[in-house]
Amino acid sequence: MAPISQPDGAPEIDDRPAPAEPEGSPSPAYGQAERQEVLPELRQDAPTAAEAAAAAAVASAGSRIKPAYAAPTASQVMPPGGAVAAKLPWKAASNGKAIFRRGTPLVLWWLWVLFVVFNIVDVAVPDHDYFSFELSAGLLAVTGVVYACALRPRVVADNEAVYVYNPYRDHVARWGAVNGVYLGDSVELTCTRPSPKKDKIIYCWALYSGRRSRVRAQLRAERQKSRLPGRSSAEFGDLSRPDPVNLMVAELGRRSAAARQREAPQAMLESRWAWLPVAYLLVPGAILLELVLAR
Repeated sequence: MAPISQPDGAPEIDDRPAPAEPEGSPSPAYGQAERQEVLPELRQDAPTAAEAAAAAAVASAGSRIKPAYAAPTASQVMPPGGAVAAKLPWKAASNGKAIFRRGTPLVLWWLWVLFVVFNIVDVAVPDHDYFSFELSAGLLAVTGVVYACALRPRVVADNEAVYVYNPYRDHVARWGAVNGVYLGDSVELTCTRPSPKKDKIIYCWALYSGRRSRVRAQLRAERQKSRLPGRSSAEFGDLSRPDPVNLMVAELGRRSAAARQREAPQAMLESRWAWLPVAYLLVPGAILLELVLAR
């Protein structure tokens, strides 16, 4: 068929279809460390109120991470069905206080306790020899380390401040002292210190989340979705579930943003040593050292 001629002077009309972009192709800003947010007017599905709140929290929290990983958006942080469909990964009280920690360290702590009890009952109690005393002192010294690294670490937040309990250091930052909430290999808080000291980054030992594991989980989910087009997000099971730390950092970012909106008074970071876990380590360790040297 001969092409249809255009009148003289009329602009040429290109009726060829525009090349379709590959499904799931990233936007130009994908992968940058800048803050990301899903705008409600650009989404095909209307976000719930919980998703909108989580998006604002994540945008305020930001993400100081490598360029290979983008800051989580509301659709990435919230599971299908919104926050109502998911159990919150932190313990909330009626007075507004929330305790943030991961479950794996608690499991390791109780497994270690069972191991210590078994060894004391099976070896130390029946024998009553010199080795049983050394074994008991050594188990108690290691128990002090496990307590400091597994059971003790947590982050507690209320309407006034956020309290970070690390293995051997405690940090108290009133919301007026918190300048930013970030997600690196753990949740990080940038806090104000008295002049002339610079702002200090507090690493939350209890809320660890490796960058590489997050990237691998995101890539696995994207590959699975590309292999099964047309499936809903709920059909992907565990792949669609967000990392609990993503939800926790979003909640901490929401609390920090709320404190800025109500103009929380300026404050400074307060840090101190936690002497109780230090004593749990040093006292049994000193006893064990004395027993070994006295042989």
